[in-house]
Parts: sequence; structure tokens; C-alpha cells
Amino acid sequence: MNKIFTLLILLLNTILFSQNNSDLFKLELNISNIQSEGNLMIAVWSDPDSWNNNIKDSSGKTVGFDYGFKEKVQKGKFSTIINLPEGTYFISILLDENFNNILDKNFIGIPNEQYGFSSKKQIRFRKPKFDEGSIEFFKNSILNIELQ
Repeated sequence: MNKIFTLLILLLNTILFSQNNSDLFKLELNISNIQSEGNLMIAVWSDPDSWNNNIKDSSGKTVGFDYGFKEKVQKGKFSTIINLPEGTYFISILLDENFNNILDKNFIGIPNEQYGFSSKKQIRFRKPKFDEGSIEFFKNSILNIELQ
């Protein structure tokens, strides 16, 4: 009886897990113009308030993004695949060249390190708003981002 119950639980988990996975789509990110070695930090945001208001936790780390990771990269290009449910997302990318986990800026606030966003729209001298850089994601897609 115990073995049958365990098998039923495993079967149920498999069915539920496969149903949840069927709602995910692949987003292929192709990042180009990487001009030096560093940590490529990628964050995917679905909440406009979190992105627009730059919410931080008690230690000063940015919070509110749905998915994030960092990968040590070399000069050139980098590609990865992220599985996401359909929705509206803003993707931000930072090439942290000195491995301090922040976007370094000069004395007047211009970034010293490369960055990129999901938007093709060029916005200078300020951080783009969520609605200016977000993408609609509803099927398997490819997004090419050239770092600035």
C-alpha cells in the first residue's frame, strides 16, 4: 500500500511539473560588443515599480527582479537561454569589469562600464523607464542586445 501511494505521489508530481513547464517559453539572449573580460550580470524584471524605483534591501542590494544571474565572460559575444512564462519584461545587463557588483560611473554620473537593455531605443543621460524598454514575451523568441 505504501509503495502504491508513493508511486501515485510521484506520478502526480510529474503531471503537475510538466503542466507548469508547458507554460514556459524560451528566450534566447544574444549579447554582443563585449569589450573586455568581466562578470556579465543579467536581470529580468516583470514589475515596473521594482525597476522604476530601484528598490533595495537593507544591505543595499537591488531586489525585485524575477530572474538574475552572472557569468564570467571574455571579450566578444555571449548567448544564453532563459525560460519564462508569457508576459511583459524588462531586461537589464551590466558588464562588471572590476568584479565589484555595481555599475561604476564617473564623477558626473556617466557609466564607466558597459550596459544594455531589452529596448532598441537609445536613451541617454538617464535610466530608461520600464515601459520604454520592456518587451512583450509570448512565445519562443530571440533577443539581440548590443552593449553600450
